[in-house]
Amino acid sequence: MSDKDKDVTGLEAFFDAARTHAPAPSADLMARVLNGAEAEQARLRRRAQVADATPQSGLLEQIYRLLGGWPAMAGLTTAALTGIWIGTGLPEGLLAGGAEAAYLVDIAPDAVFELAGDF
Repeated sequence: MSDKDKDVTGLEAFFDAARTHAPAPSADLMARVLNGAEAEQARLRRRAQVADATPQSGLLEQIYRLLGGWPAMAGLTTAALTGIWIGTGLPEGLLAGGAEAAYLVDIAPDAVFELAGDF
């Protein structure tokens, strides 16, 4: 339809008739929709009853799931153990003392720096 053709009076009668006679759904369609809705509600009720019957997970299981399962927990455990190992294990050069520990630079010579001292 072009912009020059503004004569749509022939179609207006059909549009008016369509506006006044809105189609109503058939009784069969309404019955099928209601049956489907009731079946879905029954399924959701059964699902809710099953969910209520299962025990709630504990705090550790919630953390486990929150972090991403066993792959993430394995990575976190490895990182934690490596950090403990690096933090507690002193290099042999620092324990031997003398010339082998020459690479150790004392920034504050007045401060006491004991590597394996008694605490």
